[in-house]
Amino acid sequence: MTNMINSAAAEQDAVGLARESFLGELKSLNRDHPNTGFGLSLRTHSGGHYLLANSRMPLPETKSKGFPTGRRLALLENSETFSSIEVLADSGAYESISPGDEAAILGNALNLIARIDTMTSSSDGQEHHHIAATGTGG
Repeated sequence: MTNMINSAAAEQDAVGLARESFLGELKSLNRDHPNTGFGLSLRTHSGGHYLLANSRMPLPETKSKGFPTGRRLALLENSETFSSIEVLADSGAYESISPGDEAAILGNALNLIARIDTMTSSSDGQEHHHIAATGTGG
């Protein structure tokens, strides 16, 4: 029972760290791309699902369904704390985005995932995850 409580507390701490990291990065994304919705989907190994978003990202009716719109910018699978960390952007904002802006957003998404992974993982020296960057073009 104590292990379950400690595990749940560690999971909540990791989500809190991810939220703080995302909020700081979100300010930069909002400043650079003011008409774009950004969302972060965190899935824990224990089955928890957490969604974080700016005000322009459409939210789902129930969080288990994930964001109703948006293109995947980057995905990390099987980190120490999270089974997946996914960054999405509202697809409607990408009809007229330049390739340079798309590259900048992709770079920011990868940096965000790397920061969350580093902040929430212990340093045991093992690499158990895979980061995929898909870009916004489809």
